[in-house]
Amino acid sequence: MANLTDMTNPVRDRLLAGEVSIGCFLLSGNSLVAEVLASQGLDWLLVDMEASHVTKEGLLHVLQALNAYDTVPLVRVAERRRALVEFCLDLGARGVMIPKVNTERQAREVTAACYYPPKGDRGVNCVRSSVFYADGVGYLRTANAISLSIVQIETAEALTNVDGIGGLDTVDVLFIGPGDLAASLGQMGAVTGGRMDEARAAVVEACRRHGKVPGIFAHSPESLDRYLAEGFRFVGIGNDVKFLQAGLAQTLSAISHPARAGR
Repeated sequence: MANLTDMTNPVRDRLLAGEVSIGCFLLSGNSLVAEVLASQGLDWLLVDMEASHVTKEGLLHVLQALNAYDTVPLVRVAERRRALVEFCLDLGARGVMIPKVNTERQAREVTAACYYPPKGDRGVNCVRSSVFYADGVGYLRTANAISLSIVQIETAEALTNVDGIGGLDTVDVLFIGPGDLAASLGQMGAVTGGRMDEARAAVVEACRRHGKVPGIFAHSPESLDRYLAEGFRFVGIGNDVKFLQAGLAQTLSAISHPARAGR
């Protein structure tokens, strides 16, 4: 069982060991739904504050629910702001995904907030993460070793600067957002094709050069297999709302009763 006094990050450990880590995004902001997914043995669950209605209070409730499971809690912040990064880590997240990072300078400024000095310049206000200051010294001593910094590569500009972004010691994972990247490359809604193949290869190669982890969102089991074969090791496989819809659709499609068939 994970809890606030367990100051470890198995996902970070696995990635540093060269292994694959698979997880899921949480859009509903519902603590019960988070518990359901956490019970299935995923490596990590990421609360998506960029693409959903999740509030700061809602995030707290979801993190409280996840603390009962071994699944590592991560958060995607709503925007590229240092204060949001620090807030999520102080609340107990073990890592932060940062969207819309296009340049090395932007990456340096925001990812520095993921780590305490001398590695970064995160402010010291670790309320919940330090077990409400019951073990502030212990947390401050271990935080840099358990925090995970995930930078999204989702624009053509970011691709141009991927080598500089990947070279920063405050960046752990370069994560492709296929939908936004495809749109930026001029092919809205089409996450496959030659340009996307080249983009993925460029990110994997930058990670190889700098000892970082390539990450991506897989829209299907088939794309997951392909991305793993290409070298991606931190992979999201869907979100809670998608799985809810797909599960209901599958059940409804199997109902042959006329009351259902007529709709």
